[in-house]
Amino acid sequence: MKVVDRAWPLWAATATVDDTGPVWVAADESGSSGENLVDPQGGVFAHASVRIDDETAGPLLADLRQQAGATQAPEAKFAQFRTRRGREALAGALAPGGALENRVVITVADKRYLIVSKMIDLLVEELTHERGIDLYVDGTARNLALTLFRDGPRELGELWDPLMASFVSLARATQRGGGKKETVDSFFARLGQAQSHCRRRSVEPLLDLLLQTRAHADDLVLSTAQRHSPLFPGLDPLVTMLPMTMHHAYADHGAVRFLHDQQKLFSPEFVQEFFPLLWYVHPDFAGHVPRTRVAEFWTGDSREHPSIQLADLAASAGRVVVEDLLGSPTEIGDALKPAVMPLIREHVAANLPL
Repeated sequence: MKVVDRAWPLWAATATVDDTGPVWVAADESGSSGENLVDPQGGVFAHASVRIDDETAGPLLADLRQQAGATQAPEAKFAQFRTRRGREALAGALAPGGALENRVVITVADKRYLIVSKMIDLLVEELTHERGIDLYVDGTARNLALTLFRDGPRELGELWDPLMASFVSLARATQRGGGKKETVDSFFARLGQAQSHCRRRSVEPLLDLLLQTRAHADDLVLSTAQRHSPLFPGLDPLVTMLPMTMHHAYADHGAVRFLHDQQKLFSPEFVQEFFPLLWYVHPDFAGHVPRTRVAEFWTGDSREHPSIQLADLAASAGRVVVEDLLGSPTEIGDALKPAVMPLIREHVAANLPL
């Protein structure tokens, strides 16, 4: 069975058409800031797929834009649907009985929770694995992340956000925007300050564990600098969310032809390492992403593929609805909520009331 082809990612230079082969599923994201999970522009990342080919998507998207009065720009963008007409048109397409009924799957993540989960995965899990303890086998890793995410901000107060930003700076490959990259010493100084301040029983043991991971933090920085793996360090939320979206496509339709908007992440090296992990279930995916594969993996320019534009609209709709639920209400988030909530198949957002 083919898990990955050496030619992937294939480039979709022409319109996709469902024929006698596997069905096409188009996908895109919204809210991406790459590895910068503390980006102030937004705390929610959403990923969406639409089971549709370009041949079907073209007329459907044209009609949707006509209803919204958004026909001037060459490409459909979510901002064009923030008017009353636009909100109504998009909600109607996504709702039961709409043009996209039974086609859309949305997954969402709270970026702040992703930071905490990566602290557990990249530091604590390395420590416990060295001691012969498997944090993944019974969900312990996820429970530790949930506990720290839930109780950490309340206990650490003004120390919390700088600690999160410190870890992101430490773990990412490059520090952009002119900022100074965190060192292992400065990160552990923040951890020590947090541990001295902490009195909550649920958080204190986790901080104690993190303070024992200095050697693993050194390894993390070294591996990040040397780029031992195209998946490393994996702070980009797309690395976490793409497997979930692909799994739902596989569960619903079998191995599909998967078309994604072009992303810098999708280098040939990434693709060759990533897809076998999905099929053979790497520990990082165990427990929430069962075996998954695709028949073909394609990328394309969204301007040339109406199917990708529909996926972008669905992902953006999911993002604004979740932002609304997490305390940043908007007119469009409120309007889309009834149609979008049933489409959110999975979430990595510890405080999201789904």
